[in-house]
This record gives sequence, structure tokens and C-alpha cells, in this order.
Amino acid sequence: MQITKLADGRYRARGRMRDDAGELRQLRATADTEEGALAELRRLAAQLTSNGEGALTGASTIAAAADAWLIHVTGRADAGSLAYSTVESYETTVRLILKPACGGIALDQLTVGRADRIIQGIFQIGSLSKARRARAVLGLICGYAVRDDAIPRNPVRDVQRLPMPEKKTSVLTAAQVSAIRDLMHRWRATGSPGPRPNYRALIDGMDIMLGTSARVGECIGLRRKDVDMTSSPPTLLVDGTIVHTKKQGLHRKNAPKRARQRRRIALPAMAATAVRSRLAVAGPGRRRTCSRPAPGGR
Repeated sequence: MQITKLADGRYRARGRMRDDAGELRQLRATADTEEGALAELRRLAAQLTSNGEGALTGASTIAAAADAWLIHVTGRADAGSLAYSTVESYETTVRLILKPACGGIALDQLTVGRADRIIQGIFQIGSLSKARRARAVLGLICGYAVRDDAIPRNPVRDVQRLPMPEKKTSVLTAAQVSAIRDLMHRWRATGSPGPRPNYRALIDGMDIMLGTSARVGECIGLRRKDVDMTSSPPTLLVDGTIVHTKKQGLHRKNAPKRARQRRRIALPAMAATAVRSRLAVAGPGRRRTCSRPAPGGR
């Protein structure tokens, strides 16, 4: 890069750079000041790269960067590479946690220390869960800003790690399972007005979940083709789950909560009996094995 003062008192900046195709280009810019000439030369250089200048700059606020990033991740969901439920979770974190806590801060003012204080403040005032979500989403937003050339590095990467949540383990005893079944039977026997509850679907669903460790949505999303009752022992394929999103409503997602959790499970006797009960109720024309409890059924 070379800067020359011209006879008329103005400044000319010259330089060379390669465009995205690798071709060497000569650039020159003239302005009243040396700084102005350099700024114009950088602007011309930015135009040679893909898509010209990015939509974000260092002066962009975290709120503006979050809005731009949400548009990006929504596009990924439209293309099928991201679940809409994930996008809605991101949007909720941005709206309820990040924007109130730090939405007005400019990207180039978000240092590692400042980001750390923001996350720790959310932890102390809110909860560990909120702080963990805020750290994850703010890191994704800053990563997007880095890729858009708004900031040189992601400050959230060096924020101190938050403590892991305490794992709580609880196991139902045989007596507790029997008590739950008894409650379901007595629920059907209540004399309250309205349709009779489908307690049998609840009991069968509970037995399937106890025998397979399937989640509620995974159990409801089971299809006839997901079970093989002719093998020994009978097996069940967890290959999807029922989810609800604002954009798609209630629907079956053709993968469990995480794709790597797709699995085939050998059914113990209790779960196999429950699956046979659901197949008998479903009949030949019904695709779902473990449908949601509906009023009036068995």
C-alpha cells in the first residue's frame, strides 16, 4: 500500500489485492485527507470479495446482530438443515434473555471480560439454565458476526465455563407404578360430566415408556412399521417424535430429539403386551401404534 500527497493537496492511496478468483487487481483512491484515502481504498477492496461488505459492522449492536443471525438460522430451517423448534428456542433466548441484558452493546465493544460479566450476571440474577442458554446463543451470534467480518474474533469463546447442572436421578418403584395404574383406573371411574378419559392408552403408553426408556413424544410418534412383533424377542424402532412449533403446529419429526438417538430396542414382556394392546385398538387402517389419549376410547 502506498500513499502519495498530490500537487493540489489531496491524498492518493494505491494498493493491490487478489479478488475471489485469484486475479491481481490494482486499486487507487483519492481523498482530501490521508485517512479518507485509506478508508476509500479499504471500501474498494471490500467490494472485490464475495457479496461486497457484510451486513454487520463493529458498530452494530448485539440486538441487530441477533436479528440478522435469526434470519440466517431460519433460512437453514427452511432448507431442512435445522429444526424449527431449535430456531424458536434461539428466538426465545434472544428476546427474553440477551436483548434485555446486552442488546444495546456494540459488537466491537464486547470484550471477553464484558461478555463474561454479562453471562455471570444472568447466572446470579436469573438461573444457571438461563446463563447456559445465553452463553451458547451469544457465542453463535458472535460467530456469525466473525464470519460477516464485523469483528475479528469471537469473545464468548474465552468466557469462563459455567458449572454443569446437578444430575437428578429418580427411579419408580414397583409399588409406585402400581399406584399410578390405580389412579388411572379410578380416573375413568369418576362421575364428572363430559367424555370418559382414555385411561387404557395412558397405561399402555406408560408400560411402553417404562420398558423402553422412550420419551413421551417418541412413544406417541410410534408407527405400526416401527414395531416387529414376529421376532424373538419383539423389537421397537425409535425413529421419530411428536413436536409442536409455531410454524408447523403439531407434527411428527422423522428423527428422535437428537438424530444419533435413533435406536432399536428389544421389548420386555410388559412393553410387548402394551404394544399388542395398542395394535389391536389401532386396527388395520391406523398408522400410529401409541396414539395420544383421546376421550371415549378403551
